[in-house]
Amino acid sequence: MKLEYQSKSLRYGADGQPSKAQINLGNAEGAVYPVFLSPDVIEKSDSELYELALDEIYNQNFPQRAENEKFNIMGEKIAQFDEMMDKMQKALDESEKMIQTVSMTVNEIIFNNDEDTTEIEE
Repeated sequence: MKLEYQSKSLRYGADGQPSKAQINLGNAEGAVYPVFLSPDVIEKSDSELYELALDEIYNQNFPQRAENEKFNIMGEKIAQFDEMMDKMQKALDESEKMIQTVSMTVNEIIFNNDEDTTEIEE
């Protein structure tokens, strides 16, 4: 059922103060779905009230689903961080190998240079 915004009104308590905002959603077939929110939202635009009412319906009908979706998003982000950490570790390993290769090359050059110098001195 596709719900559309229809109307809004305030409900008053016995003390004469607004107690809740009633947002009426409905469809083309004549169904009406009243959603009750805090009275302070009544000044919002119709589109904002529509979104708030849909969120309230969603939270009432699927209370754990919203939390599950948050956990799924967190799980995806953790997987992305794990993948990034693996890439960083591979890059670090490659850097260490390059440093070792450069160090060995420099040591060979120094050693060969010392041998050349030693031969000249003799």
